[in-house]
Amino acid sequence: MSMTEELLEWAEEEQQHGSEGHRVAVGKILLQLRSLPDPESLPVGTTQRFLAQRRVERLLERAEELGFETPGKALKKELGKQVAGKALGLQL
Repeated sequence: MSMTEELLEWAEEEQQHGSEGHRVAVGKILLQLRSLPDPESLPVGTTQRFLAQRRVERLLERAEELGFETPGKALKKELGKQVAGKALGLQL
């Protein structure tokens, strides 16, 4: 699953939760994601793909401010919990 698809899935789910301000901010991200082509669908090495990737990266930064976690970040967080638990002698 591409990052664009993950962001779309997250934004659609977030539209149903949270405060009005949160839903509005997520709605703006969702609107922009729907108007952009998926960078992975564009030819490698083209300017269009590069620009689409940059736009998705900027939207990703905004989404992270609103609570979105990339799969890599979630994995690091879970590994950190496990390491801290082992160091403290806790079974998590």
